[in-house]
Amino acid sequence: MRHDNMSMVISGKSRLATLLLSVLAMAVAMMSCGHDGGRRGVRSAYWWKTTLSLDSMERGFIKAHGINRLYIRYFDVVRDEYGQAVPNATITFDSASALPHGVEAVPTVFVMPECLRTDVRLLAHRIVTRVMQIDSVSGVRGVHEMQIDCDWTRSTRTLFASFAREVCAVAHRHGLRVSATIRLHQLSQPAPPVDRGVLMLYNTGDPKDLSCRKPILDCRDVRPYLRSLPSYRLPLSAAYPIFGWRLLTRGGRFVGILHYDGEYPVLPDDSIVVRRPSVYDIMATRAAVAAARGGINDETILFDLNANNLTHYTSSDYEKILAY
Repeated sequence: MRHDNMSMVISGKSRLATLLLSVLAMAVAMMSCGHDGGRRGVRSAYWWKTTLSLDSMERGFIKAHGINRLYIRYFDVVRDEYGQAVPNATITFDSASALPHGVEAVPTVFVMPECLRTDVRLLAHRIVTRVMQIDSVSGVRGVHEMQIDCDWTRSTRTLFASFAREVCAVAHRHGLRVSATIRLHQLSQPAPPVDRGVLMLYNTGDPKDLSCRKPILDCRDVRPYLRSLPSYRLPLSAAYPIFGWRLLTRGGRFVGILHYDGEYPVLPDDSIVVRRPSVYDIMATRAAVAAARGGINDETILFDLNANNLTHYTSSDYEKILAY
């Protein structure tokens, strides 16, 4: 009888020890998930229209797939006829379609490279100020980061670095982090002086070359660039394409990309060729990128959230793309 009681006590202690170990393991796992500043498991998308007005399909997608961050193009910066850098195509907000609760906004500004050949200190100040004004007027709350999108090249790299440094100086004073888009061809160059980057994994081919079957995304075109990815000196997230192109051809030659009906005159003998990445293209690229840079898919970003794009893949496909 005494022996049985001892067995029960030992068994109880064993169960307690096992429970404590399980709790400890869960705590460690949770701490590990938060080690990268809470970025693990972030599901995001770009919004690239000039009006923020979410329809029922877009809102349903955000809810169904747990999208919790939206990179919103606020405006472009272009050169006017006098050579001055000026804002263009500024976004408007539909007050009836505010961001869903729990979705973080990241204001994004597209800057044409030629605008870097100006007073970058003044340009940086004007951009950050304008972003904050749009936030205030539109009632956008809880903004912690802004993003600069610029397709700089080897010849404009130092100009962009100076510009990015000035943007950070101004934004940091207002409590804003600064991220920058990183094109594949930019991976071989020194990283810009920003807080983090988003690797843009699309537009890997030439749409003008009609023999190119996958101009938006082809993992074979991506792989050569990935040699620079492991050592790239900037925290990175990854953005994948869910859009398609309608290529207008005439006499077997490329005319242009039809972004909307009526953009180009379509003649009776013209042809329209549709190019869109398959789920296989996206997943193969996702796997190759993850193999080269662990943790890059902790935040997966879709380009871009648009009702016209959302119907071309299944809900299951999107869960595969967004999985972490």
